[in-house]
Amino acid sequence: MTKAQSSRHALWSLLALGIAIGLFVSWGPKNSFGPDTPTVRPASPDQLGELDSWLAQVESRVDHLRQGTEKEIVWFSTRHEKTPWSVVYIHGFSASKLETAPLSNKLATTLHANAFYTRLTGHGQASTELGNASVQDWMADINEAIQIGSTIGDKVLVVSCSTGSTLATWFGLTANAQQAYAHVFISPNFGPKDKRAEMINWPWGQQIAYAVQGESRGVRAEDPKRNLGWTTVYPTKALFPMMALTLRVRQSNLTQFKQPVLVFYSEQDQVVDPEMIKHAFASMANASNQLYRVDDSESDNQHVLVGDIYAPKSVEPMVNHIVKWLQTIPTPSPVLSRPRLNQ
Repeated sequence: MTKAQSSRHALWSLLALGIAIGLFVSWGPKNSFGPDTPTVRPASPDQLGELDSWLAQVESRVDHLRQGTEKEIVWFSTRHEKTPWSVVYIHGFSASKLETAPLSNKLATTLHANAFYTRLTGHGQASTELGNASVQDWMADINEAIQIGSTIGDKVLVVSCSTGSTLATWFGLTANAQQAYAHVFISPNFGPKDKRAEMINWPWGQQIAYAVQGESRGVRAEDPKRNLGWTTVYPTKALFPMMALTLRVRQSNLTQFKQPVLVFYSEQDQVVDPEMIKHAFASMANASNQLYRVDDSESDNQHVLVGDIYAPKSVEPMVNHIVKWLQTIPTPSPVLSRPRLNQ
């Protein structure tokens, strides 16, 4: 073999190796969103008087549930009557209803409304449980939450934070979107601040995550309130459904999100990317939509922008802002009937 032939042979060998490596990488296993249908669950009761006991039974079957993180209805009056408004709170990834409390309670009181706090599957429990949840579980959770909101109030205001807002966006793109009258997003998660997390959605991404992070991530907080309100240490695999949901929603046709939405965000957010928030918001075309930049929150991560744990001074101003914004939304035509959500 001549020197020229040897060089060509080496070149072809390198090219073949490169193609083989490329195919190996591109055809590698990817982080999966799973079926686009929620986990099948029994429907919540239609009768107001049955809801509290039903929720208590549901939550009593949950292992290692931290007290204060359970699903809960806060009734406006002791008569437990349906109110003109209801407020439904959807917390973020690894968090609980304590995340922005008492924002939704004060908002509900101002609106003379009942409030419902959900608990996304795997949250508020022992750290290992967060790694057993799926996107489909969370889809079922938000369906249930908004159904309960429709049972306890005529108009449902969905307040959500971080990945709770990602989930609320998913709901706003479904056939049942009009069950929510309006949305308030607080630091919605359309993509993480740390771009290394996006590797989870690459081919072999889960394997890369384990190699980089190990089997678990996080550290316990010094503040016991944060350890109660958040699962501060959890399995690395718990990130997989969260990142799959974020990617699916980000790649969806957000022009089909028709319900009014008020978005609070910070340019200094240390958890999610504010540029992705602005990009997603620009696709949502309701005339009542509002993007509000928060510059005065004392939150140390500028992500959880309100609530007694991170930013107590922001509660009253945010309640006032939300109420004023709701007054700008035109009243829709009467809805003759409201179908039950698919479970």
